[in-house]
Amino acid sequence: MEQINLENAIEILLENVKPLKEIEEKYILDSLGFVLAEDIISPLNNPPFNRSPLDGFTFNNLDTLGATKENPAVFKVISEIFAGDFSEENFKPKEAFRIMTGAPIPNNCNCVIKQEEVFFDENTKVLKVYRELKEFENFCFLGEDLKVGEIVIKTGEIITYNHIGVLASLGINSIKVFKKPKVGILSLGSELLMPGTPLEKGKIYNSNLFTLISKLKHLGLDGVMYPPMSDDSVCVANFISKELKNIDFLITTGGVSVGKKDIMHDVIKELGAKRLFWKINIQPGTPVLASKKDEKLILSLSGNPFASLVNFELLGRPILSKMSLNSIKNTNSTVAIVKGGFNKKSSKRRFIRGYFNDGNVFLNDDKHSSGSISSLIGKNAIVEILPDTPALKEGDKVKVILID
Repeated sequence: MEQINLENAIEILLENVKPLKEIEEKYILDSLGFVLAEDIISPLNNPPFNRSPLDGFTFNNLDTLGATKENPAVFKVISEIFAGDFSEENFKPKEAFRIMTGAPIPNNCNCVIKQEEVFFDENTKVLKVYRELKEFENFCFLGEDLKVGEIVIKTGEIITYNHIGVLASLGINSIKVFKKPKVGILSLGSELLMPGTPLEKGKIYNSNLFTLISKLKHLGLDGVMYPPMSDDSVCVANFISKELKNIDFLITTGGVSVGKKDIMHDVIKELGAKRLFWKINIQPGTPVLASKKDEKLILSLSGNPFASLVNFELLGRPILSKMSLNSIKNTNSTVAIVKGGFNKKSSKRRFIRGYFNDGNVFLNDDKHSSGSISSLIGKNAIVEILPDTPALKEGDKVKVILID
């Protein structure tokens, strides 16, 4: 079967996936990173009263007319108001209140002066003000930030910590959001063991499962972690058929090439799934298989650690981005200057790992095999090498895909 190019593969996948529109209600602290599914209307005025923006004294500004350093306005302080208090005391001309930041300003008071600007005798409660104040000087109005009925956050916005602070300020503790996709990760191979068990002869530990599950968590998703399955196409097909009802998208690793134990081709037949494509013209990760069953995508990746990661970043991320209404961000790319080099000739479109920083990408690593996993440590980018490139030299310009 002829290999298709990467862009065509992405186009086919996106044609076969829809954004999730299922709505759930979440406690605001659990809504971080979700897409809002309702307009948030302010249920109150914020602040809910006229309040002081500073520590000082409040009174009516008319009582300061003509005040100077030589001829100060003199007040009698009749009470103190702290944040959380509320005073309905009546006061007479030339009377004032001591007030703290955030406290409600009493009726008929229309200005606040900083305590550093006045003379105040704690014993006699005499206050001297040495200048005229303007009406509403240092005065925060009721509803100054938000008014009752005002749209605060619109449907479709991705909830950030700033949104959550605003919601809390309005007394809102739960909101409606669009669900994020539930992604299952299944590794195939009779040779795979779970970490924590004794290593048997001929076996290896299952790294792909943990790499991809932790990647999903890094992106804000809780993936469903399935134990590895042996190379039995009927058993795998039955398992997938049952589990597809509980997830929105399935990613498998292994079993997609042309060997006797590459069973995903038979699994697809057993499932009665529709094959979308097999093999894309990239290296590593050529033998990726895409299929669809009951309107749900199955993306079957190479079993090689770096190849599966490349497949996930290039193909899985666009799927997740569309399904999640872009709350799961697709990868970004940029142009960088090569530091180090890559001496192999690239006959087809190749992707290698690198470290991107400040416009440069560092390739100082000999471990570029698709089966090498230790070389992923310290790397934050995938470097694209165009077909028929003889080698990458220091100073060359390349496209890099930022994966973290």
